[in-house]
Amino acid sequence: MKRKIIKQGHNTLTITLPSEWTKRFNLNSGKEIDLTERENGLFLSTEKTGIHKKTEFDITGMDLPTIWKYFMAVYREGYEEVIIKFNPDIQLENPYKFFSHHQLDLRYKKEPDKKHIEEILHGFVTRFIGFEVVEHGKDYIVIREMGEPTSKEFDNSLRRVFLLIQQMAEETLEALKTNNSKMLTHMHDVDINIDKFHDYCIRILNKIGNKEPRKSELLFSTLFLLELLGDEFKSISHHLLYDFKQDIHFNGVITIAQSIKEQFDLFYNLFYNFDKDKLKHLSEIDMGRYFTVTDTRKKTKDDDVKEIFHHLRVIARYINALTELRIEMEF
Repeated sequence: MKRKIIKQGHNTLTITLPSEWTKRFNLNSGKEIDLTERENGLFLSTEKTGIHKKTEFDITGMDLPTIWKYFMAVYREGYEEVIIKFNPDIQLENPYKFFSHHQLDLRYKKEPDKKHIEEILHGFVTRFIGFEVVEHGKDYIVIREMGEPTSKEFDNSLRRVFLLIQQMAEETLEALKTNNSKMLTHMHDVDINIDKFHDYCIRILNKIGNKEPRKSELLFSTLFLLELLGDEFKSISHHLLYDFKQDIHFNGVITIAQSIKEQFDLFYNLFYNFDKDKLKHLSEIDMGRYFTVTDTRKKTKDDDVKEIFHHLRVIARYINALTELRIEMEF
């Protein structure tokens, strides 16, 4: 919305506030609102946005997955300072395998060595963009946000999520074509990077939101589906690495994977440059693949290959759901 600047007195410039907004928050003459300068704009709020969000929790007695959930919660909710208390005698297993949803990754399952709790917490912190340990004592550490996130960083991080998923799709297709699963050994790390940028985007949305509140809700859902989509590609890489012999051919699967890659590339383009012709093309790709997947899967006797088909079908559903969300953003 636009507002005209009005000159009052010698050096004062004013603008009017939208009546619907003032009514929603019961604002009238004499009440105060908070004004915050952000990048090249001003942010108006009925609450004081400059308040330093601080929290603390004690992880004594928690297992690694629970500690991880606490970390994610305070990070995504936008806390600037977190105090974590613990029993200094605690030792836990390597937390790396809990950095993403796939907790059965054999690369990290074989690491039995336990680590001191402070070392584990430092490892957790490095997983979150912008968080640093600024103080530590015998039974606590203090984590603080270093720098204020901006809408530009949100845009860059979201685009990074897209590019990493494109990388996953491209490398998965190449591994199927060449029957070379070893090229996917780093896929776990790619997925971790997706999770990092995903969480950072969620944090920014919770802290500064979007100029259109409803669009923020759609972006939350979009990010959730993108993360799940990345998990599916990682699951495919896991199957290819550990469940197949080298002499298996994936002719039917390759056709479907090629179609999936083409569809996601087109969706990425559509997301930033919405166009009805691209939307129509997305639908054509999906419809053209629908019966091919069913027929090819019926002809497949190997259960492990059928599992690859299953993950590709899930990815296709996620892309369709993402497309629906993108259409909603146009209204």
